[in-house]
Amino acid sequence: MIKRTTQATLLAVVVAASLVVLVGCSDATSSPLPSASSSPDPATSSKLAPGLYDLDDGTVQAVGKVEFRDLEGGFWAVIGGSEAEGDVGKVVAVVANGAEYAQRFKELEGLSVVITGTRLDGASTRMAGPEIEATSVVAASEAAGPAE
Repeated sequence: MIKRTTQATLLAVVVAASLVVLVGCSDATSSPLPSASSSPDPATSSKLAPGLYDLDDGTVQAVGKVEFRDLEGGFWAVIGGSEAEGDVGKVVAVVANGAEYAQRFKELEGLSVVITGTRLDGASTRMAGPEIEATSVVAASEAAGPAE
C-alpha cells in the first residue's frame, strides 16, 4: 500500500513538473488576449472589443451593443460575444439605471456603444450579468478616450 502511495505521489510530481516546463516554453512573443476586466490601453488599440473594462479612475466602461431584454421585468443591457468564442449575445453588463437613458438607448439599440459608469456591488434581482450605473452613453463611433 505504501509503495502505491509513493508511486502515485511521484507520478503527480512528474506531471506537475512537466506542466511547469510546458508553460515556460510557450511562445512568449505572442500578446495575451485582452480581458474583459482589464484596463484598456489606448496606445495599443484603436477600438475595444466588447467587454467590461475597469478604468484607472475607478469607473468602468461597458462596450458592446445596447439591447432591451424582456426578462425579469425588462432591462437594458450591453451585449457582446462573438461567433468565434461561441458566446454571441452574452450580457457584458446590465444598466441598473437604464430607465434614465431609455430614450438614448432606443436611438442606439443594436449599435455599438460605450457606457461609462460605476460598478454596483451586492445582490441583484436581474441575475443576468454584472450591473453598472451609467453616467454617460455614447455611440462607439463617437467615443473619446480609452475606448476610442
